[in-house]
Formats: sequence, structure tokens, C-alpha cells
Amino acid sequence: MEGQSLFTYNITNELTLASLQIDDADTLFSLIQKNKAHLGEWLPWVHHCKSIEAVKTFIQSTQTTYNEQKGLEAGIQLNEQLIGVFRLTFDQQVGNIGYWIDEDAQGQGIVTTIVKYMTDTFAPKVDGFEIFCPVDHVRSERVAINAGFQLDPHYQSKPDTAFNLKRYIRLSK
Repeated sequence: MEGQSLFTYNITNELTLASLQIDDADTLFSLIQKNKAHLGEWLPWVHHCKSIEAVKTFIQSTQTTYNEQKGLEAGIQLNEQLIGVFRLTFDQQVGNIGYWIDEDAQGQGIVTTIVKYMTDTFAPKVDGFEIFCPVDHVRSERVAINAGFQLDPHYQSKPDTAFNLKRYIRLSK
């Protein structure tokens, strides 16, 4: 299936989510390396991503997740250039959202636009959505709030996680 997209979502004329392919491994690895300092502050896995083989394994796992209907992980493409990754996985009737984007592409509303589009698209299939944000990760919290999520006042961050987390939720309509 190499080179053939499992799925594509055209968010806007310039912005697309598409399944990651093995052919994307070099570009994705370079993007992770370029953003290592920026991403590594919030995403501990970044420091363990040391080879193209590790990225290929990740891409294969995203295809398995999709094929097993457990969710999707997609490359974020702006004008056909890979600039990040978006994840939507399903646990019970809740969609869990995660994302990261090239530091140079931040502040343009790209991730907020994607989150709004994907939550609207998948709302009929779930009871709601959640986004976990590390405390003090202002940009990630802003995405959640601007996409219509609200802070879950009842959530207690687990003490064994790498970060103190806040949970933002959005119920389906």
C-alpha cells in the first residue's frame, strides 16, 4: 500500500490531512529533528526518535490504528508540504485529540482549524472529544479553547505522568 493514501481530508484549499505513508518517513524525520527543541519540551517521545526506521515504525502503526478503526493519525500538509501530525483516537465514545506542528507554522490558526473541522466531522460518531494539555502549554490550551472546548473542572492529573495535565472537553451536538 506504499504511496497510496488510506484517507485524505481537505480542510481548506491549502490545508490537508492525509494518512502518512512510508514515503513520508524522511520528510517526517527531518521535521521532527528540526523541531526537536521546540517539541521536546512538551512531547518526551521526540528525544527517543533517533532514526528514520523509528519513524517508519510509527507510520506503520498509524496505518494499523486506522485499519483497526481505532482512530487516525495523519500528516498535516500546508500547500502540499508536511508540517506536522494530527491524531484522533477513540476510547469508548470519546475522541482523544493530539497534534504537533512545525514551529514556523505556529500562530496561524492551522491546528485550531483542523480541530474544528475534525470534531465537526466526527461528532455524530462519538459523545464528545478531549484534549489533554500540559499545564503552562499556553498555545495548546489556546487551540482547545478556540476550537470550542472547555476546561474539565473535575479532571485530576495522574501523578505518574511526565506533566501535570489539564483536560479540555467538547461534547458532541
